[in-house]
Amino acid sequence: MKRMTLSEWEEKYIRGPVEHFDQKNTMFLRPLWDPEVNSRLDDWSFVGEVKDKPGYRIEDLGLRWAARRGTMLMGLFNWYKPNPSPMAGAIKEVIRSHDPTMRTITGFAPSEDMKIDTSDPERVTRIIKKAARWFGADDVGICRLDRRWVYSHTFQSKGARQISLEPGAKVTGGESLPQRIPEEYQYGVVLVFEEEYDLIKYYPSHVAHAATSMGYSRMAVTNNYLATFIRHLGYQTIDGTTNDVANSIPMAMQAGLGDIGRNGLLIHPKWGPRVRLSKVITDLPLVADAPIDFGVTEFCEKCGICAENCPSQSILHGERTPEPNNASNLRGTLKWPINAETCRMYWARGNKPCTTCIACCPYNKPDTWFHRTVRWFTDHLRWGDPFYIWADKVMGFGRPKSPERFWDQWEPRRH
Repeated sequence: MKRMTLSEWEEKYIRGPVEHFDQKNTMFLRPLWDPEVNSRLDDWSFVGEVKDKPGYRIEDLGLRWAARRGTMLMGLFNWYKPNPSPMAGAIKEVIRSHDPTMRTITGFAPSEDMKIDTSDPERVTRIIKKAARWFGADDVGICRLDRRWVYSHTFQSKGARQISLEPGAKVTGGESLPQRIPEEYQYGVVLVFEEEYDLIKYYPSHVAHAATSMGYSRMAVTNNYLATFIRHLGYQTIDGTTNDVANSIPMAMQAGLGDIGRNGLLIHPKWGPRVRLSKVITDLPLVADAPIDFGVTEFCEKCGICAENCPSQSILHGERTPEPNNASNLRGTLKWPINAETCRMYWARGNKPCTTCIACCPYNKPDTWFHRTVRWFTDHLRWGDPFYIWADKVMGFGRPKSPERFWDQWEPRRH
């Protein structure tokens, strides 16, 4: 694994000016405000349905949505960002009302002159990383805040909060609000959360999607803990969980947490694409990590397994390009831009998410000595990539596992 300078990283990934991205153009929000997009389908939801077959029964769908609960609840308390939701703002006012029993919920708050000693930024960085892991992150990195990745605007929908939760939802409208992050916010703490391998392999069932749901809930809760901890040190924070405030993947890359793959996802050195990302932006002085190179670009150039297996054919074959597929891609970054429109439409037609490109990726492996050895070869002996790809196909690692006996065989991990 090679540590890169930011200049080397820039040369590898940036092609011309990077346009600031407006959050309303994410494919989870476009059906809410764009009539042309919304009219393509009668129903954009992906709540899921109960079927009488393994992986789709009531206990399977129930597991998926119960695991998502942390994201829903913590979103109600996230008013530490430039444009909090109206619901979060209302709850904030209730908690900070005249009722002393409600004020105790906010807990300890340091005085204005009470701050952690930052004369040794390396020590402060170690404290933040250890706290982040203790709170629940599986990995953590620090980057200087590159404002190219910060959303130019955030989007507040009206009516249905999310089409994913509202079967039959139509255009509800909304408001695109300019987002301003003060200059004193100079660092991003980027958190990584592993999704459980023993659930993802049951794709495309509800069981696999439960792993994704738990990843989102874990990052929402952990972000809240870490942002609160930094504020208790006397510094400010912006909680950017659940893909909010800024683009997570380039921040994670600059924080030394992985590289971007053909499937458009961060490839972590240990867990591959089987991760969720969140970030806390702060004015606390920290020491930034360096980007890393461990052969992902070269491997993905020769592989293409995710593109071959993508059920909606939304993953680009061929070479990287800085040109977007549509409004849901960021212009100016060299990558394999996915077609978010066809991907999201496939979710809606099937009434469930899709984790195929995560599960079938050769980097998605359990952390065993054998797979650690193979990962070492893909980094240090890159000329052998065609053989590693052939072997992965022959051994059938990316094939889905039948959920027939999931509830009998599953040994849950403690998160």
